[in-house]
Amino acid sequence: MSDASKTARADKLKSRQEDGALVLRLDEVRPNRQMAAAPKRMPDLPAKPVRKTTVTYKSEKMTGFVTKAKGGFSGAKLAFLLVVVIPTIIGGLYYAAVASPRYVSEFRFSVRPGEGGSGSSAAELALTMSNSYIVSDYAMSRDAVESLEKDVGLREIYSRPDVDFLSRLSSDVSLEGLVSYWNKRLSTSYDLTTGINTIEVAAFSPQDAFRISTALKDLCEKLVNDLSEKARQSQLAFAKAELDRSEARLTNVRSQETELRTGQKSIDARKEADGKIQLITKLHGSLADLQAQYTALGSYMDAKSPRLTVLKSQINATQQELDRLQSQVRSSGDGSSGGSNPAMLADAQLMTQYDKIQSDLDIATKLYTSSLTNYENARMLASNNQIYLATYVQPGIAQIAAYPKVVFDTFLVFLSGLGLWIVLTLVYYSIRDHA
Repeated sequence: MSDASKTARADKLKSRQEDGALVLRLDEVRPNRQMAAAPKRMPDLPAKPVRKTTVTYKSEKMTGFVTKAKGGFSGAKLAFLLVVVIPTIIGGLYYAAVASPRYVSEFRFSVRPGEGGSGSSAAELALTMSNSYIVSDYAMSRDAVESLEKDVGLREIYSRPDVDFLSRLSSDVSLEGLVSYWNKRLSTSYDLTTGINTIEVAAFSPQDAFRISTALKDLCEKLVNDLSEKARQSQLAFAKAELDRSEARLTNVRSQETELRTGQKSIDARKEADGKIQLITKLHGSLADLQAQYTALGSYMDAKSPRLTVLKSQINATQQELDRLQSQVRSSGDGSSGGSNPAMLADAQLMTQYDKIQSDLDIATKLYTSSLTNYENARMLASNNQIYLATYVQPGIAQIAAYPKVVFDTFLVFLSGLGLWIVLTLVYYSIRDHA
């Protein structure tokens, strides 16, 4: 078939859309080769009339082909324009001409143990990591926002009229809304390898970012100091309670000893009573020796001899001294006169009472000394276990804005729109194929 014949055949095909179906009319049907050759064999036969044949196709693919052939605008292109192109253009214009620049001020720190702590044990490492996460979480908390609001005024800084309308904070926002807005302007990270925390604060001017970052650093340092002091007080609480209890017991025993000394009018009643008893015992022995000598000499000497006279004088003097001492001891006793030796019984009771007080005093003194030693050890241990915030990078004033990144942010908008368009297209074709 020649090109001219193909062109003529295509011109004879007319299409139209009727009730969702494609109707094709064929005005002329070309006879086959046998019929074409028949006039040569039978030239006198008249030609048969040509039938008009109508062929109908109900194919969606053919409908789409015809729609494209007519130059129609597909739904996929319209969706691509609405979901991808227009948002990308709007985003690019916003980031380039409308969005307010944001400046970032950061500081880096690490929660370190005190000089006495090695920081190498698993418990110390776990404690340090836990405290680091506590500081990062505190920076995003409601308490930190309230403190920053009092110190630097977050509402005033982030609700200034020169900030673009999408980034500006409402001046009458609630505290919960302020916390949510603050978390979008704050970035925290923790490096498990080095143990360093990084906190970045974003604001719409370098000076505001520096002020907020400095105030937040001070709050973090105060938090770590408070945690360290609470841990120190908790460790010292038990040791201090034991020390106070032992001190009270020692004071009580010493008061009893003072009362006993005051009642006996003696600095050391135990020693005085012991000395009196020893002296009385010694005088009893001396008196017995003198009486034995007097009896032995009196057996062969005259009673008026000088030797016996001297011995008799010594016996009388010893007896008088013994009576005097016994009267003193008896008067210091409890006044009882029963028993074989009331003076010795009174002194024995006095010494027993004084020995009991001395025993209690020794025990109380040793207990107090032990408690004081334990308290000092606990205090030293608590001092060694203290933690502190070591700031490696101090807050600074930014020179250039960190956000927005016009090209990068616009490209993100494009990727987001493109992904949404792909998903919507796949959902549409899936629903259509299953309909």
